Amino acid sequence: MQLPAKAEFELIPKSELHSFAVREFTLPGFKVPWHFHPECELTLILQSRGRRFVGDSLEEFAPGDLVLIGSNLPHYWRNPEPEKATRKQSKAIVVQFREECFGVDFLGLPELTGIRNLLLNARRGLQFAGKTRDAVATIMSRLPHRKGFDRLLALLNIFKLLQESPEVRVLSSPGFSPLLDEFASERINRAYKFIFEHFAAPIRHEEIARGAGMSLSAFGHYFKRVTGRTLTDFINDVRVGHASRLLIETDQPVSKIAYASGFESLSNFNHRFRKLTGINPKEYRHKHHAG
Repeated sequence: MQLPAKAEFELIPKSELHSFAVREFTLPGFKVPWHFHPECELTLILQSRGRRFVGDSLEEFAPGDLVLIGSNLPHYWRNPEPEKATRKQSKAIVVQFREECFGVDFLGLPELTGIRNLLLNARRGLQFAGKTRDAVATIMSRLPHRKGFDRLLALLNIFKLLQESPEVRVLSSPGFSPLLDEFASERINRAYKFIFEHFAAPIRHEEIARGAGMSLSAFGHYFKRVTGRTLTDFINDVRVGHASRLLIETDQPVSKIAYASGFESLSNFNHRFRKLTGINPKEYRHKHHAG
């Protein structure tokens, strides 16, 4: 089996007429390689089915799929079987923009805290569904034909819908592209930093709690209340995320990847990986490389 290279850098075309790109695609199939770019990307699938990879998330996609991808998060949409078999084209509308496209200080405005949070969370990939998806899809379908201020206002309206939406789901695990959340408490950020730096070795929870200046019991409850996950689950998510990247970008044996990611046994790794992704590590690697 031929392994893909690491995610490729994609240069997004820029225009002197627009501060962000709106691109319509009508293709026999989506065959763009595993790639990343500094621009954020909002993708709406109009027609096509296949597999979507965002970070270490692997899911099936269908018409209506709406995903916001943050800066430098690797991704691709792929059609496993040739679309010509159904005589249908793959169609999508893609909006690509830099976080600073409205000006370096724009997102620093207090009124835009919600958008700032949205783009920060998008660094793990966000999928939107339901009424939010339908409302955003309506705006996006008209966006290629808008110009000037109307075009800019339409994007801001999309941001407003997305930031207020309860119909949102995070795609990639925190360990695939670890980042510190500037809006989380300092205690949680210290815990994140410690875990991201030491996940490959045995981690004592007491040491994390001590770094946060709390007892183990108090910190465990605090961490669960703030993040919605137990400390153990979060550490395992980080380890699985790191393992996922190694499965995608290297040809190392699964057992070596398991131990390099901090798991003390192959069986525990397989169990945790399947629990998080729904498939075993070998199948995950095969699906990614099969496209």
